[in-house]
Amino acid sequence: MARRIRVLVAGLALLAAIAALTYDQNPLTRAAQAHAESVAKVSAATYVSLRALNAFLSTAQEIELGGSLVVSGSAQPLKILEPIDDTIERVAGLIFMLMAVSGVLAVAMGPVGGIGWALVALAALVWFAPRSRVPGLRALVQPMGSYGLFLGLALPLAFVLAATFADRMTERTYARHNATIAELTTDIAPADVTAETTAWQDVDRYRRMAGTLYSQADTLIASYLAILAVFVFRIFVFPLVLLGLFFAITRHFARDHDK
Repeated sequence: MARRIRVLVAGLALLAAIAALTYDQNPLTRAAQAHAESVAKVSAATYVSLRALNAFLSTAQEIELGGSLVVSGSAQPLKILEPIDDTIERVAGLIFMLMAVSGVLAVAMGPVGGIGWALVALAALVWFAPRSRVPGLRALVQPMGSYGLFLGLALPLAFVLAATFADRMTERTYARHNATIAELTTDIAPADVTAETTAWQDVDRYRRMAGTLYSQADTLIASYLAILAVFVFRIFVFPLVLLGLFFAITRHFARDHDK
């Protein structure tokens, strides 16, 4: 029996070492990275649309009563758009932070998983150490192995499950609010945010677009915040809930082992 256990532990050490060295080819890790990358890409597209809207609102505030760009001392009737512009800018900042964190997770998932499997391999090797020579070293086997499995297995698994279930749970909410944003901002194109267009070509249409955004500002901002909440749920909330569950299961088995 003891010989069989030693063979199993040696096999675990070998497999964990291989997983640590080939972390970039691990299908579980690559699937987790793909989920983080997808959130980063979609949030990047949302950020670009927010910045385009931000530029539109900023330029709209500079239109004077006569229909040209504002000059010193002239009236600015579209200055009422400033609170909306400020809010959109703050939402864009939050989206940018989430996009950056998602990108970091996509890059770090592989190396972190490799470190986790290296810890599992090291824990398996430490298990072979004689208790009489290094009595305190054997006590590190369980925490080292548990932490390694958490990083190498539980962490990417949480993101893979998030890609499967969290996306489905939020796809209707995302589609509904994305359609609302597209409807309200459909006429805003890069050409609409240039000074030349504002000053000489289509000022009346520009004002109508600004009026539509002002009257529907609450709906527009609520839709952007809902999409932000969808991203947060997909990349943070759902994986953290699963990681908490995995941690509780690990502690349960660890307590049973101590007993």
